[in-house]
Amino acid sequence: MIWILKNISVHLWLITLIAIPFNFYILPGIMGFFPGINPFITAFVTLTCIAAIISFAMDLTARKLIAGVIKEGQAWERSGISNRAEKNYIKALRIYDTFLLWPLSAKKTAREISGSIAKFNLNAPDQNSVSDKSNFKLTALVYLKMNPADKDIAQLWLTRLRKSNIVTSFEQDILSMLAEKYYDDKILSILIFDIFIGLEREDFIAKKLYKHILKDPELKERYKAKIEALIGREEQTLQQQVSFVLPRKKPATKPAKKNTIQIGKKIKQVLEKSIFCLKSLWTFICSSLSFLLLSMVKIYIFIKEHEKTRFYIKAGFLLIVSAVLLFFMVNTMSHIFKSKPAEKEKIEIPIQVSKPFTIQVAAYLKLKHAQRYVDVLKKKKVDAIVKKIDGGGKTWFVVRVSEFIDKQSAAAYGQNLKKQKIIEDFFVNNK
Repeated sequence: MIWILKNISVHLWLITLIAIPFNFYILPGIMGFFPGINPFITAFVTLTCIAAIISFAMDLTARKLIAGVIKEGQAWERSGISNRAEKNYIKALRIYDTFLLWPLSAKKTAREISGSIAKFNLNAPDQNSVSDKSNFKLTALVYLKMNPADKDIAQLWLTRLRKSNIVTSFEQDILSMLAEKYYDDKILSILIFDIFIGLEREDFIAKKLYKHILKDPELKERYKAKIEALIGREEQTLQQQVSFVLPRKKPATKPAKKNTIQIGKKIKQVLEKSIFCLKSLWTFICSSLSFLLLSMVKIYIFIKEHEKTRFYIKAGFLLIVSAVLLFFMVNTMSHIFKSKPAEKEKIEIPIQVSKPFTIQVAAYLKLKHAQRYVDVLKKKKVDAIVKKIDGGGKTWFVVRVSEFIDKQSAAAYGQNLKKQKIIEDFFVNNK
């Protein structure tokens, strides 16, 4: 489940960072090419196609990277440099745990990685050199569970397990699976038998293997004493082991004396009923919890033993997560397509154009004379002002008319005023 969540997170991040912006970039062109289709449908199909392409590219890239890393690790292993080989196999596991998502390619690649790691771990001269450090022991178990037909790996693992002092429950499951598969294989059955005897197993699978051992005359002479010491003689039947015991009769109890005290009789009855109800409620709660707990344990065991069921559960979880993600994406995109941008108020911003030129029509040493001339020009609807300047050691009050963008416009306006005999003379001045 953690592996699925990691893959979902990586794919969603890449789809969010690549697919969604790219979709919005190409969506206008696609909508123009297919004008009659709903934009929402076009966006959904485009996003789905891009997401599928990204997922396929990630899957293909990861498989090529893993194949290269495994080949490099095998080369280091053949050279006898175990540390470098171990780093390569760990790197392959990390790539697989990060990128792969498609079930078919993931299962095939997992078989390749676990097979390489199982061979590397089981062929190591020191069994503690890599197993405890990188947990390769568990990878070998997973490979055997996926590929019990690999006889060479099974023989290496059984040989290693026979020397071990501790056998986990997972290893017990793999051991039972191999026992059922290799009953008729003399070498592997002897290895499994030795492990069963050391574990003192008396379950159905173990007894079935013991019977196969006893059928072989050569093996019967070697192992008959051990089998009889563990499960008894072969002639002993189930009927001889079972003893029937009749239930003993309980001694009759004397009826209790009636309570002669009548005070508080109703209170006693109420208390008895309350206690009875509480006991019944407690019994119901305990039975319900026990039923739920047993059901969960059975479901867990069933899922653990059936690989297809685990696959369907994972696929269902992926569909639920995908449906939730699509719902949020659809909701977001529908708001984007339906919402209309608010109309902004048009604000007219006056543009100020620089007017650096003016025409000067007169100059006076006194302000009142200049102001009197300005008043005359304003009566003739000419825009005139008085400007104070210093020049030649004196202060002058000059009369200037209007403002212009360029020198030609100022000169043309001055000539016009001169023709109308409003002014006598002028010159263009850059203020």
